[in-house]
Amino acid sequence: MKTKIAILTDSSSSIYNVKDRAENIFMLNSPAYIGEEMFTDFEKNLDAPFYEALEKATVIPRTSQPSVGETLEMFNHIKSLGYTDVIYLPISKALSGTYQNGHMAKEMVEGINITIVDTMTTVSILAAMTLEASRLANAGLSVSEIVEKITILRANSKFFAAVKDLTALIKNGRLSNAKGFVANLFNIRPVLHMTDDGRIVGLKNVRTFNNALKACIELIEEGLDQENGEIHLLYTKNTDDMEYTKSLLIERFPKTPIKVFTLPSTVVAHIGLESIAIGFINY
Repeated sequence: MKTKIAILTDSSSSIYNVKDRAENIFMLNSPAYIGEEMFTDFEKNLDAPFYEALEKATVIPRTSQPSVGETLEMFNHIKSLGYTDVIYLPISKALSGTYQNGHMAKEMVEGINITIVDTMTTVSILAAMTLEASRLANAGLSVSEIVEKITILRANSKFFAAVKDLTALIKNGRLSNAKGFVANLFNIRPVLHMTDDGRIVGLKNVRTFNNALKACIELIEEGLDQENGEIHLLYTKNTDDMEYTKSLLIERFPKTPIKVFTLPSTVVAHIGLESIAIGFINY
């Protein structure tokens, strides 16, 4: 049988922001919750319903991962379409149980080869890896060749976030009430980054949100290949902040394409509605 490779990712990748994708790309939903209300089916609904509900929420939002059953159902669906192989690119296993659930589901399915990669990333960087894996599969590369190339691609990427509203970080315990009070008092804003082992942690603290944005841009400049890379800019409803950041990026990197995504609900639940994320990936 001729090899036919499908690429599977989850909604933390923001892949649903990319229109007219190749038909060999599939996505599992990673739901977000506010109280008992679940937000999912991001392909159809996008992130706006969650954003709007979060603005009014009085409880701490939470997130979940695709269940073993949902993952198994997706594997079987892909198999039914005639695919012989699946390359599954979930959110970093350091951030979620999605990777582990994938392995549990893999043990329950027969008749299709499943390769699960610890991507050690999320958001639009994961989307870029998914799109590249799809392109390589359609170009006839083998599973092992695709995994090797997207692993290199991931190593040539970085992701940073500037947090404006500290409420989410305080509520979910990533920042203590005392530290949050001091940070707000002195207008200190954290810059977060994705570590090489796939965790999102604080990198530095700076005075004012605009300075946090500029710090992210300086960090981007350190690793971006301005001729062969692309910049990712992610936002929620904070269009003014996004446009301001985009103008700074265009001024600093006039030759480099900038792609704009919405921040996925599964990330916004942890870093808040008024955050801006900036990443790059070098091809």
